[in-house]
Amino acid sequence: MKDMTNGSPIKLIITFALPILLGSIFQQAYSLTDTIIIGQHLGKNSLAAVGSTTAVVSLMFNIINGLVTGFAIIVAKNFGAGDHAEMRRTIARMITFSAITTAVIIAGILCFISPLLTALDTPEGIFDEAKTYLMIVAAGLVVTLIYNLEAGILRAVGDSVIPLVILVISTVLNIGLDVVLVCIFEMGVAGAALATVAAQLISAAVCLVYLIKKRPFLMIKPSDFKFTAHTSAELLSAGFGMALMYSIVDIGSIVLQNGINGFGEDIIAAHTAARRIFSLTIMPFSAVSATLVTYCSQNRGAGKYSRISRGIRDGLLLMAGWATLAVLVIYTAGGLLVGMIVPGEDAAVAGTAVLYLKWNVPFYYFLSVLLGLRSALQGLGKSLVPIIASIMELLWKICTVTFMIPLFGGQSGTVGTTIEEIGGYFGVVLSEPIIWTLCAVMIGTIAIITLKNMPKDEEQTTEVTT
Repeated sequence: MKDMTNGSPIKLIITFALPILLGSIFQQAYSLTDTIIIGQHLGKNSLAAVGSTTAVVSLMFNIINGLVTGFAIIVAKNFGAGDHAEMRRTIARMITFSAITTAVIIAGILCFISPLLTALDTPEGIFDEAKTYLMIVAAGLVVTLIYNLEAGILRAVGDSVIPLVILVISTVLNIGLDVVLVCIFEMGVAGAALATVAAQLISAAVCLVYLIKKRPFLMIKPSDFKFTAHTSAELLSAGFGMALMYSIVDIGSIVLQNGINGFGEDIIAAHTAARRIFSLTIMPFSAVSATLVTYCSQNRGAGKYSRISRGIRDGLLLMAGWATLAVLVIYTAGGLLVGMIVPGEDAAVAGTAVLYLKWNVPFYYFLSVLLGLRSALQGLGKSLVPIIASIMELLWKICTVTFMIPLFGGQSGTVGTTIEEIGGYFGVVLSEPIIWTLCAVMIGTIAIITLKNMPKDEEQTTEVTT
């Protein structure tokens, strides 16, 4: 475990973020391997089928992830304050509320999967594969929730190493199962989805054994299931605030995916490949942002407000350094990275993916500010501003489909290496850089004001005990 209320902020952030980053690398290594196996072994139509469900799958995962992350903010606050009894009661509540939410999500997806894919304008040629993939992933959300709960609780008390170790085991199994089910048993996209669910199940089981054996102070009892109005309201505000923020962003992505699906299989495949590389390159941002949530939460609980500004500054500097490296990597080796995913005969598809990346990565500096400060404000219990930023992103993605795509030629565009060739898809390419910039300026201004108005250290005894 790591107490983040004492010691050098930048050292704490690096040592805590590193296991999270390594875990993200393994997750993305799996995701990339999964994409490579699907793209190279099953072909671009299967790649497009999986890609056409990306926004929905991301929405499901991020509602759960946001819920657990938000709940873990209160767990970290209790831990920072040294209140282990209330921490266990918080864990009992987070299990109850997240289980109910997950059950509703699963029922909703399974009941309305066909109308959902139809509403997303999923091409007929990939509809059945997309439906199969989404159905299996949705049914496996129970396993996803269990692992996220366990990992979130461990990170809240400063343990980011064990979730990494378990994730490494899961990733290796996942890749192995992918090869067996997709390449050997020829199960298609269903095999890829089943491999993911099976590996997560093993991760959840191993993590539970670790919690029971090594972290008994986190184990809850029936008496911990106490639901008072005040504590439940605080927990629900943190959890559903974070889930709402994540889901608003992903609802916007679903709207955008609808516009992308209208371009056909080639553009979908190119966009899927580009987004896989995008996910890989923003991992350090996600790791530092996740660290800032725990760092700010623990120091808030301990009443050490003077450390918070220093930690946020150090986190943003780390992310700016990575943004610079990401720009260099994409502009020098972007084609090589995309070529690992897209079959060699589809050069135009690969060219479109590279074009997408080269227009996006220079704006990573704004993205890092947005992600870092959004997480810091969540850790400080300020959930409204990040939600407003997410609503702005949703509205902008609606504008992208309504105005930006038609502005550049509508859905008549095709794959290629120039703006003229891809036509309306260039509106999609420009969409996120514009909104990252606008949201970063807004949330940065509000974060500065919030940090200036934080209590001084000498005021904290009264603030914490009220």
